[in-house]
Amino acid sequence: MITKREYQITELIAWGASDKEVAQELEISFYTVRTHRKNILNKLGLYNSADLTRWFFQHKTKQCLGLNPRQVIHIAIIFLSLIIYSEITAQFDMIRTRTIRTTRVSRTIRRNKKKDYKLLSA
Repeated sequence: MITKREYQITELIAWGASDKEVAQELEISFYTVRTHRKNILNKLGLYNSADLTRWFFQHKTKQCLGLNPRQVIHIAIIFLSLIIYSEITAQFDMIRTRTIRTTRVSRTIRRNKKKDYKLLSA
């Protein structure tokens, strides 16, 4: 398994800290952090920070998601669909808001023209 120091580094990385921020937090060299990260990945058989983050939270919560790649793809598609849907509805709301504003402005202009016409004819 990993040492206490490697676990500290893993925790900081999992919470989104960069190597430079980890080095500042633990008061060690940037290159020491890189070496520890490489050793952690090798010990755990992981490939990148995303895998390391996933491992940390599974280890901390004592839960294993155990998703196969197809399930991960399906979940990703669902989340992307939700994001795209929210973006599309936001665009429609923006278009509707523009239409309402344009209508209000044109009504105001027409009213002002009528008032000006009445003033000129009087």
